[in-house]
Amino acid sequence: MMKPLSLRAVALIAMVALLGACADNTPNENAGSPGASFNEDFTDVEAYPVFVSSEIVVGRNRFLVGLLSGENDAPIASPGIDMAISFFNLEKSARKPASTEKMNFVWTQKPRTGLYVEEVTFDSAGRWGAEVELKGKGVDETVRANFDVTEQSSTPAVGERPPAVDTPTAGDVESLGAISTDSDPDPRFYRLSIADALRSGRPSVITFATPKFCESATCGPTLEIVKRVSKGFPDMNFIHVEPYKLPIRAERKVVPAAGRWGLPTEPWVFVVGSDGRVAAKFEGIVGAPELRRALNEL
Repeated sequence: MMKPLSLRAVALIAMVALLGACADNTPNENAGSPGASFNEDFTDVEAYPVFVSSEIVVGRNRFLVGLLSGENDAPIASPGIDMAISFFNLEKSARKPASTEKMNFVWTQKPRTGLYVEEVTFDSAGRWGAEVELKGKGVDETVRANFDVTEQSSTPAVGERPPAVDTPTAGDVESLGAISTDSDPDPRFYRLSIADALRSGRPSVITFATPKFCESATCGPTLEIVKRVSKGFPDMNFIHVEPYKLPIRAERKVVPAAGRWGLPTEPWVFVVGSDGRVAAKFEGIVGAPELRRALNEL
């Protein structure tokens, strides 16, 4: 059973602490082990990766990676820097990769910040290694790190039926400002609750985002991308849900829908098919081509 988690306001870019949670860079007690090279500090490097995905699970994942400067830990955002990652199941082999993926660059806030994105499949839980190759714009670096793959995600998995929650709609409030921090809300996104959408028999796109209070600064851009894409799909349901109760106080309170959907971060975008099952999900920024592709496949 999925356990609700408190939302962590995670900066998807330039968050070294998140890298510390995903890649253990403490001194390796087993320095002679085959996987020791995946457990080294990032010293004397031009650039190094930040594994941004808050949940990495067995099966298919939308793997998110940020890039930081080795000189001053500042974010690096350039589509001119190519990134390829070889993934190693360290419990099986630290020498033969299980897969190698060329990562795709996506702007989060052009021209300041961006992420690398690709679909990656992991066949088992445990400690995995990543050999990250970076080339372009004067960068030529190969670094290694490790991360953990878990059995299950906290958010609804692809193929699952997500919780049908009665979220507030435009009919429940005097103005949309009571249920949305979007500075230019699209009324279409507040006509139905999540429960209404899941019962409608039509595909739905459900966006959890707080444009005004998002610490990662990606909620607003993500919601704008979803709004723009929605214009090409008039027969689908589009819903925006604030993950925190409004008005926001000093201590943020997670709304029931965010808790029941198990969100560990924000923003998230879920694509649900007409059968009521999750067809795709996107943490953080989602590119318009990515989202359109997922909707066209329904």
